[in-house]
Amino acid sequence: MTPGSNIPLSVARVAVDVAAPVRLDVSGLLLTADGKVRSDEDFIFYNQPTGPGVTYRSGGGSAPDAIIVDTAAVPPGIEKIVVTASPDAAGQTFQGIEPTATVKDADGGATLATFTPPQLGSETALVIVEIYLRNGAWKARAVGQGYANGLAGIATDFGVSVDEEPAAPAAPVAAP
Repeated sequence: MTPGSNIPLSVARVAVDVAAPVRLDVSGLLLTADGKVRSDEDFIFYNQPTGPGVTYRSGGGSAPDAIIVDTAAVPPGIEKIVVTASPDAAGQTFQGIEPTATVKDADGGATLATFTPPQLGSETALVIVEIYLRNGAWKARAVGQGYANGLAGIATDFGVSVDEEPAAPAAPVAAP
């Protein structure tokens, strides 16, 4: 696939595997027609691996992490699931790291499409693929939109509440 291209989905359950030469954090966001999550429960990732019709699957370091979408179980009002990725190492960019998303039949394993975003640089997070509903039919779209402010930037753009990192405790002061 090329950026912006789409395919109709021929199966109800798809897995979007995201692979790269480094460990990635992969997540999925369930979005309404206004492009926002309904609540933080619509943000699916390693610490919250299941949601309505969407599941996070860890590759355990030896296989790609994936977001699995069961289109028949996605609740009414959800029109899009965006699949995101960011390098696991803090501050690492996608420069020289070309992630590839593979959209597969989640049950049979057949590859439906692949997408590698071109020319990535300073991005620290990426919306790589969308699974979306159009005129009653589910489709997959190659996106490749990068963010320089990490996964927190993506999450807040889509309406997820992101807690700031807690401040480091103050260093103890030596007694006189």
